[in-house]
Amino acid sequence: MAVISGVVVDADGRAVPDARVYLAAGPGSFPDVAALTDAEGRFTLSAGADGRYTVECRSERGGGVAQAAGASVTVRGGSAEPVEIRLG
Repeated sequence: MAVISGVVVDADGRAVPDARVYLAAGPGSFPDVAALTDAEGRFTLSAGADGRYTVECRSERGGGVAQAAGASVTVRGGSAEPVEIRLG
């Protein structure tokens, strides 16, 4: 099982807690692979296999307008470099 981990931050580099992070594209099937970020904005997702994935996130932090962003990551040997997703 491949693992993708990282952090979600805002435009100022501050951690974004409770953002929904999910796999939007990649090899194989991964029905609704998603996670919420922790208090430090960190997340971990389980992907099915090595390959290139698109990771996206959505946050309605502070009850304001929803923000979305994404990043691409390549998984090799079951793991990937940590990814940073920046909102705003």
